[in-house]
Amino acid sequence: MSRIKKALEKAKAHGVQIGSDGISSNIDVNDAVADEHRIVSPRYKKTKIVKVPINTFIENKIVSVDEDHPVADQFKLLRTRILQATRQSGLNTIQVSGFDAREGKSVVALNLAISMAKDMRQTTLLVDVDFRRPSIHKLLGLPDNTFGLKQYFEQKLALEDIFINPGIDKLTILPAGGKIPNATEVIGAQEMEALVKELKGRYPDRYIIFDSPGLNTCPDPLVFLEYVDGLILVARADVTTVESIENAIKLVPHDKLLGTVLNDLRWQQPLAYHERY
Repeated sequence: MSRIKKALEKAKAHGVQIGSDGISSNIDVNDAVADEHRIVSPRYKKTKIVKVPINTFIENKIVSVDEDHPVADQFKLLRTRILQATRQSGLNTIQVSGFDAREGKSVVALNLAISMAKDMRQTTLLVDVDFRRPSIHKLLGLPDNTFGLKQYFEQKLALEDIFINPGIDKLTILPAGGKIPNATEVIGAQEMEALVKELKGRYPDRYIIFDSPGLNTCPDPLVFLEYVDGLILVARADVTTVESIENAIKLVPHDKLLGTVLNDLRWQQPLAYHERY
């Protein structure tokens, strides 16, 4: 645990600042811009609505749906830092990756997407581009044969036919649609780049979060990083190694690294603010 923190501290030299709350960011809290504009919840006419039971979210550690959960505030803090770093510049495409496997990057991506959707000033789209081990649909309790990007590329389905709303206002999910054997080639193709550009420009008030594999697991996330505005890296306490962190940091363009989340951190729950006297 302490060795991971030391390795993350080394990332400070690359513009990343580590917070005591287990979330790191190079975001300046003074960059916030007051904005009274609010987004009205959209009416889904073509998007398929699949209302995910609250128990499914909680069982899969998607705590952002529960306003009373203490960790939900941590994702609100992460959301705030991201918005402060990106909103004024119009940067709205965020890639979430891990260092290796089984670090919880998909759990972080979905929690962040839900938290972002709850903010009154934008809608959110979560896209699963992990074609080797897609998991966003599993976290939502959806079957493995759920249509997604695989069918978009292979069967030329329209985006409107594969978008899913999980019963949360202002949140849309674009599943992977299954594993793709030649994942790196698909991600590096012009069709993928064109898709990201289309999604980015379709709605100016929407943030798009892409769930991608760990940087040390395959070339896919580095290829995909060319298309997005910023990157969030997810490390897992007592799992991610110092070597993995050091190797990955060397690969990442420093101007795109927004920050690092230390996931699964064991901490003593403090008294909530409204419970203090």
